[in-house]
Amino acid sequence: MKPGETYIRIGQRVEKTPANEHGWKRVDFIDENETCVVVLGGNGTDNDVSASGYAKHVVELLEQYELDDKVNVYSVVYCDEAKEADYFMPALLQKRSREQLLSKYGRKDKKPISEKEKEFAREAEKLFGANVLKPENKEISDPEYIENLFEKTLLYRICENGRKLSVDEAKKRVRKLNFVVHCHGAYVFFKLEELMQKKMAELGYLKKESEDIQKQLLCVAYAPYAPLGVSKSTMISFASVKDDNVWHQNTFHKEIKKINKFKGLKMSYFPDKLGDIFVVSSILKEDKPKSEHNFPNYITPRLELSEDGELFVRFSRNAVLGGVESSLSETPLSDVRTLVCGKGGRLENSFEECLKNGQEVYAAVVRNARIAAFYDHAK
Repeated sequence: MKPGETYIRIGQRVEKTPANEHGWKRVDFIDENETCVVVLGGNGTDNDVSASGYAKHVVELLEQYELDDKVNVYSVVYCDEAKEADYFMPALLQKRSREQLLSKYGRKDKKPISEKEKEFAREAEKLFGANVLKPENKEISDPEYIENLFEKTLLYRICENGRKLSVDEAKKRVRKLNFVVHCHGAYVFFKLEELMQKKMAELGYLKKESEDIQKQLLCVAYAPYAPLGVSKSTMISFASVKDDNVWHQNTFHKEIKKINKFKGLKMSYFPDKLGDIFVVSSILKEDKPKSEHNFPNYITPRLELSEDGELFVRFSRNAVLGGVESSLSETPLSDVRTLVCGKGGRLENSFEECLKNGQEVYAAVVRNARIAAFYDHAK
């Protein structure tokens, strides 16, 4: 016996009709020449309603800038064939998949394992064998639904009839596609990127050609549950210190929480290999103790924002809008600074301040880690 296979459903956000009561129309694939945004939600996106909700927030953003009629927005349902007896398997496999990817890049998810998860793990091994939750299981190392999604969104942007495209054509097709991801969606994007890299090598693209093509793929990641600072695409991430759903409980995270507790963390940007990530102490006002993991907080917030939260959301929205406008104008994707600062570089001074804050925070993290290591060694 083995766990049920996984696959995906893709749908386009549309007006609600009797035929599309959730405002979400299923499609077989996304045309390789189409300009669009694909939203990859968290691991709970296992039905049409949830997927439609994710797409809805991106459409609302585009509507504010009169871009919604020019760009289609799609989202994805993570499907499986789990039966009643193993209903818990999809979430458990997805968690193990994220842990395996983090481990591959030298990261660890150090959150304590709950008693419920331990119980599910024992049941999984009883049903499917001792290796079911190990990388030997393909649904952990290379889930079927990732390849399924790759074929329907990315494959034909880099090849045609089994042959590679000209570099300019591949860059043009890839640039028309923008990803907006949340939580587990960041893991999905990383696996798509891995498949894209592998396929470009098989097709015969040179290393520099592959790098140039990959950089035209934009991913704006909110509360990303994936390793940071290693993506070969243009990936910009946004996270709140108050989001304990995703933070990996590593040294960097723990030191940032200490700084936030004793000094108050100013919104910071950590560039390049440090993650290309904006980190805020709190998106919402202090008197609004709501979850800061939820997707709407990052793109179409309904609750009152903190001062830093307002700037944080402006940066994140600019990243999405900049990617879409680049797709529509068929121009190369700008760098992170240009994307998040918006038209005319309106947020340039704020960006510089965040960059400076990030440098100071990182220096403090390194200093504290060295002090801790010294005392550990002295014991």
